[in-house]
Amino acid sequence: MAAAARRTARPVRCRRLNSLLDERPDARLVVTYTPGTSPGPCLQRLLDTLAARSVTLPALRERPEDIRELLPALAPGPAPGSPPLTWSLDALRALERHPWPGNVTELAHLVRALARQRRIGGPVRRSELPDPVREGPAGRNLSPMELAERAAILEALRRHGGNKARAAAALGIARATLYRKLREYQGRDAAIRGGAL
Repeated sequence: MAAAARRTARPVRCRRLNSLLDERPDARLVVTYTPGTSPGPCLQRLLDTLAARSVTLPALRERPEDIRELLPALAPGPAPGSPPLTWSLDALRALERHPWPGNVTELAHLVRALARQRRIGGPVRRSELPDPVREGPAGRNLSPMELAERAAILEALRRHGGNKARAAAALGIARATLYRKLREYQGRDAAIRGGAL
Protein backbone atom coordinates (compact mmCIF):
# COMPACT_ATOMS: atom_id res chain seq x y z
CA MET A 1 0.00 0.00 0.00
CA ALA A 2 2.82 2.44 0.86
CA ALA A 3 4.56 1.69 -2.46
CA ALA A 4 1.35 2.45 -4.36
CA ALA A 5 0.99 5.74 -2.47
CA ARG A 6 4.56 6.70 -3.40
CA ARG A 7 3.93 5.86 -7.06
CA THR A 8 0.82 8.06 -7.20
CA ALA A 9 2.56 10.87 -5.26
CA ARG A 10 5.39 11.13 -7.82
CA PRO A 11 3.21 12.32 -10.75
CA VAL A 12 1.47 14.79 -8.42
CA ARG A 13 4.83 16.25 -7.35
CA CYS A 14 5.97 16.26 -10.95
CA ARG A 15 2.84 18.14 -12.07
CA ARG A 16 3.32 20.66 -9.26
CA LEU A 17 6.92 21.29 -10.32
CA ASN A 18 5.88 21.68 -13.96
CA SER A 19 3.17 24.17 -12.89
CA LEU A 20 5.63 26.08 -10.73
CA LEU A 21 8.08 26.37 -13.64
CA ASP A 22 5.27 27.50 -15.96
CA GLU A 23 4.24 30.22 -13.50
CA ARG A 24 7.72 31.21 -12.37
CA PRO A 25 10.38 30.25 -14.94
CA ASP A 26 13.00 31.99 -12.81
CA ALA A 27 12.28 29.80 -9.75
CA ARG A 28 15.39 28.29 -8.21
CA LEU A 29 15.20 24.55 -7.73
CA VAL A 30 17.61 21.90 -6.60
CA VAL A 31 16.63 18.66 -8.28
CA THR A 32 18.47 15.38 -8.56
CA TYR A 33 17.59 12.65 -10.99
CA THR A 34 19.14 9.23 -11.32
CA PRO A 35 18.34 7.69 -14.69
CA GLY A 36 16.74 4.29 -14.51
CA THR A 37 13.49 3.24 -16.08
CA SER A 38 12.14 5.46 -18.82
CA PRO A 39 10.34 8.51 -17.42
CA GLY A 40 6.65 9.04 -18.00
CA PRO A 41 5.39 12.05 -19.97
CA CYS A 42 5.12 14.30 -16.90
CA LEU A 43 8.66 13.59 -15.72
CA GLN A 44 9.99 13.82 -19.28
CA ARG A 45 8.47 17.30 -19.63
CA LEU A 46 10.08 18.34 -16.34
CA LEU A 47 13.46 16.93 -17.40
CA ASP A 48 13.26 18.74 -20.74
CA THR A 49 12.40 22.01 -18.99
CA LEU A 50 15.23 21.64 -16.50
CA ALA A 51 17.80 20.46 -19.06
CA ALA A 52 18.19 23.99 -20.40
CA ARG A 53 19.18 25.25 -16.94
CA SER A 54 20.99 22.24 -15.54
CA VAL A 55 24.37 22.11 -13.93
CA THR A 56 25.99 18.69 -13.96
CA LEU A 57 28.05 17.93 -10.87
CA PRO A 58 30.74 15.28 -10.84
CA ALA A 59 30.01 12.25 -8.69
CA LEU A 60 30.84 12.63 -5.00
CA ARG A 61 33.63 10.05 -5.32
CA GLU A 62 35.37 12.50 -7.71
CA ARG A 63 35.16 15.39 -5.23
CA PRO A 64 35.77 13.94 -1.75
CA GLU A 65 36.97 17.35 -0.57
CA ASP A 66 33.30 18.49 -0.67
CA ILE A 67 32.24 15.99 2.00
CA ARG A 68 33.35 18.17 4.93
CA GLU A 69 31.23 21.05 3.62
CA LEU A 70 28.23 18.83 2.89
CA LEU A 71 28.04 17.20 6.33
CA PRO A 72 26.60 20.19 8.24
CA ALA A 73 24.04 20.82 5.48
CA LEU A 74 22.94 17.17 5.44
CA ALA A 75 22.70 16.73 9.20
CA PRO A 76 19.27 17.27 10.74
CA GLY A 77 19.04 20.14 13.19
CA PRO A 78 19.98 19.13 16.72
CA ALA A 79 17.35 18.77 19.40
CA PRO A 80 16.98 21.86 21.62
CA GLY A 81 19.92 22.07 23.97
CA SER A 82 21.94 19.50 22.01
CA PRO A 83 25.11 20.30 20.07
CA PRO A 84 25.20 19.79 16.30
CA LEU A 85 26.64 16.58 14.88
CA THR A 86 30.44 16.77 14.61
CA TRP A 87 33.00 14.35 13.18
CA SER A 88 36.38 13.03 14.32
CA LEU A 89 39.25 13.42 11.87
CA ASP A 90 39.46 9.64 11.49
CA ALA A 91 35.75 9.45 10.61
CA LEU A 92 36.13 12.29 8.09
CA ARG A 93 39.01 10.49 6.40
CA ALA A 94 36.95 7.28 6.16
CA LEU A 95 34.05 9.24 4.62
CA GLU A 96 36.42 10.82 2.09
CA ARG A 97 37.85 7.42 1.09
CA HIS A 98 34.45 5.79 0.52
CA PRO A 99 33.45 5.65 -3.19
CA TRP A 100 29.79 6.70 -2.53
CA PRO A 101 28.06 4.69 -5.27
CA GLY A 102 24.78 6.28 -4.15
CA ASN A 103 26.36 9.73 -4.37
CA VAL A 104 25.15 12.56 -2.08
CA THR A 105 21.88 10.71 -1.42
CA GLU A 106 23.81 7.84 0.17
CA LEU A 107 25.84 10.27 2.29
CA ALA A 108 22.64 12.05 3.39
CA HIS A 109 21.03 8.75 4.44
CA LEU A 110 24.12 7.81 6.43
CA VAL A 111 24.27 11.21 8.20
CA ARG A 112 20.55 11.12 9.08
CA ALA A 113 20.75 7.52 10.31
CA LEU A 114 23.75 8.31 12.53
CA ALA A 115 22.04 11.40 13.94
CA ARG A 116 18.91 9.37 14.71
CA GLN A 117 20.71 6.38 16.27
CA ARG A 118 23.45 8.13 18.28
CA ARG A 119 23.12 7.90 22.05
CA ILE A 120 26.49 9.37 22.98
CA GLY A 121 27.88 12.89 22.78
CA GLY A 122 31.01 14.14 21.11
CA PRO A 123 32.13 13.79 17.54
CA VAL A 124 31.14 10.78 15.44
CA ARG A 125 33.99 8.28 15.58
CA ARG A 126 35.12 6.02 12.76
CA SER A 127 33.98 3.00 14.76
CA GLU A 128 30.37 4.27 14.54
CA LEU A 129 30.36 4.27 10.73
CA PRO A 130 28.89 1.34 8.77
CA ASP A 131 31.40 -1.39 7.91
CA PRO A 132 31.81 -0.55 4.19
CA VAL A 133 32.57 3.10 5.02
CA ARG A 134 34.75 2.33 8.04
CA GLU A 135 36.80 -0.32 6.26
CA GLY A 136 37.34 1.71 3.10
CA PRO A 137 37.00 0.66 -0.49
CA ALA A 138 38.08 -2.83 -1.43
CA GLY A 139 41.14 -2.97 -3.60
CA ARG A 140 40.40 -3.14 -7.28
CA ASN A 141 42.37 -3.06 -10.47
CA LEU A 142 42.73 0.25 -12.23
CA SER A 143 40.49 0.81 -15.25
CA PRO A 144 42.12 1.38 -18.65
CA MET A 145 41.38 5.10 -18.28
CA GLU A 146 43.02 5.19 -14.84
CA LEU A 147 46.03 3.27 -16.14
CA ALA A 148 46.44 5.82 -18.98
CA GLU A 149 46.04 8.70 -16.53
CA ARG A 150 48.56 7.15 -14.15
CA ALA A 151 51.05 6.63 -17.00
CA ALA A 152 50.66 10.27 -18.09
CA ILE A 153 51.23 11.47 -14.52
CA LEU A 154 54.32 9.30 -14.10
CA GLU A 155 55.72 10.46 -17.44
CA ALA A 156 55.11 14.14 -16.60
CA LEU A 157 56.82 13.69 -13.24
CA ARG A 158 59.77 11.96 -14.92
CA ARG A 159 60.08 14.72 -17.55
CA HIS A 160 60.03 17.41 -14.87
CA GLY A 161 62.44 15.71 -12.47
CA GLY A 162 59.75 14.93 -9.89
CA ASN A 163 58.66 18.58 -9.63
CA LYS A 164 54.94 18.24 -8.97
CA ALA A 165 54.06 21.87 -9.70
CA ARG A 166 55.64 21.72 -13.17
CA ALA A 167 54.20 18.27 -13.87
CA ALA A 168 50.70 19.47 -12.93
CA ALA A 169 51.08 22.54 -15.17
CA ALA A 170 52.27 20.35 -18.06
CA LEU A 171 49.25 18.07 -17.58
CA GLY A 172 46.88 21.05 -17.41
CA ILE A 173 45.58 20.15 -13.95
CA ALA A 174 45.75 21.87 -10.58
CA ARG A 175 48.55 20.85 -8.27
CA ALA A 176 45.94 19.82 -5.67
CA THR A 177 44.41 17.48 -8.26
CA LEU A 178 47.81 15.94 -8.95
CA TYR A 179 48.37 15.36 -5.22
CA ARG A 180 44.90 13.79 -4.89
CA LYS A 181 45.59 11.47 -7.85
CA LEU A 182 48.93 10.49 -6.36
CA ARG A 183 47.26 9.62 -3.04
CA GLU A 184 44.62 7.55 -4.84
CA TYR A 185 47.20 5.60 -6.80
CA GLN A 186 49.54 5.25 -3.83
CA GLY A 187 46.92 3.24 -2.01
CA ARG A 188 46.47 0.94 -5.01
CA ASP A 189 49.88 0.60 -6.50
CA ALA A 190 53.06 -0.34 -4.66
CA ALA A 191 55.15 1.24 -7.45
CA ILE A 192 54.03 4.71 -6.37
CA ARG A 193 55.71 5.78 -3.17
CA GLY A 194 55.04 9.07 -1.34
CA GLY A 195 57.16 11.93 -2.63
CA ALA A 196 59.30 9.72 -4.85
CA LEU A 197 56.45 8.52 -7.05
